[in-house]
Amino acid sequence: MSLPKLLESFHFSHVTFEKDYGTKFGYIVDCIDINKQLAFDHPLLKDHKIQERPHFSKKTTKNARLSRNRSSMIGLQQDACPSGTVPIRRTTKADLIAIRSMSNNIYPQTTKVPNEHNAVIKMRTVENHGYIGVKGSINVYNPVVKEGSSYARMYIMKGADENLNSITTGWMTDGAQKTGCFNIRCPGFVQVDKRVYLGSAISNVSIPNGPQFEIGLSISKEEDGNWWVTKDEINIGYFPAAIFNNFIEAETVGWGGLAVSLPNGISPPMGSGIFPDDNYSHTSQFRVIQYIDSSGVQDGPHENTYDTIIDSPNCYLIDFHGYIGEHEGYTFGFGGPGGDCGI
Repeated sequence: MSLPKLLESFHFSHVTFEKDYGTKFGYIVDCIDINKQLAFDHPLLKDHKIQERPHFSKKTTKNARLSRNRSSMIGLQQDACPSGTVPIRRTTKADLIAIRSMSNNIYPQTTKVPNEHNAVIKMRTVENHGYIGVKGSINVYNPVVKEGSSYARMYIMKGADENLNSITTGWMTDGAQKTGCFNIRCPGFVQVDKRVYLGSAISNVSIPNGPQFEIGLSISKEEDGNWWVTKDEINIGYFPAAIFNNFIEAETVGWGGLAVSLPNGISPPMGSGIFPDDNYSHTSQFRVIQYIDSSGVQDGPHENTYDTIIDSPNCYLIDFHGYIGEHEGYTFGFGGPGGDCGI
């Protein structure tokens, strides 16, 4: 069983490694010249000028933090990559083989997909009302996944089918030992932080009725149109506006869990593997969830503004509490044990 990992989006090519780090998880992280990273294999980014930091609207604010939950450790812990380089997890042949068997439908779907089960809070699509960001804090568990994969994620989305544009971030656990990337065929993410990188293993996780650890994540569009991914206020990097088609703003945003089983297989646990209730010491939760609308205003899901999607209630549930105070904000529990959940 592998530890949860940040969702990853990059693709492999031949590059010059400035330095590499072996990790206790069995994979290697290479420090690559920031101007020669894999993102620039994308044909639309050949002349791209790297943006070192975002320029967000002044209306945006930081997430609140809960003192009872500690932050999970992600990325290079001892040494950062040298100046002018960024960390990229090295992709092996074994990774590529495993990735082929993973679901291509981690992206939010507009129709039901066989062998996939959702427990999601999703903002309703409203005419002339768009979104430019989504954020929240997720406590991190390591459910026992013998086959298939389990995700805790937030996303932004516009369009459907061939016209779908979406960005997803969160954590995942799968039944393999060394997989960690689900979207290696889509270059374009520009890494800028020297420590935290997408696809890194999460080294400390929550234990039911024990210590609780979380990660605060966000996806936000800044003034130049690039979509930034952050972890606990660290700007990891961004998806340049140039690689998207008609993605000035999103139509909807969402938060929740996804479980993917093999065909005719048993669906894996989601979240902590325990149905949500009022006891957040043993159930997985999202807290301080917020969207940012196209005018820069931040808010959370109010009554009659969102839908709860639970397609397998015998296996997974959501317990939405709404707004419960300044520190926890809009909060909900999610997850369940999985099992024979149907198609």
